[in-house]
Amino acid sequence: MSINNKRSILVVLIILLFGCIIGTALSQLFSLILPDSVVKQFFLKTTSIGWGNSSGWVDFNIIRFKSGFYIDISVLSLIGMMISWYFLRYFR
Repeated sequence: MSINNKRSILVVLIILLFGCIIGTALSQLFSLILPDSVVKQFFLKTTSIGWGNSSGWVDFNIIRFKSGFYIDISVLSLIGMMISWYFLRYFR
């Protein structure tokens, strides 16, 4: 195995983005399959991470615009990212 086998940061970010998409698909599947219980709440509870104020508007009295970026992270999205990271390491 060669030492120069490095991946660009863009490839890593794209792979992790696909992992988030896999996690979202798993969330949708689990929401349909699982009955209402503590297990369903655990897997589907999301936490928003990002910036921007609650209304989303930045007001400078001359110009007003919306700004913000939020990511909803759940247990299943983390599992999807771990699956994609595994495939990233596996397919060198």
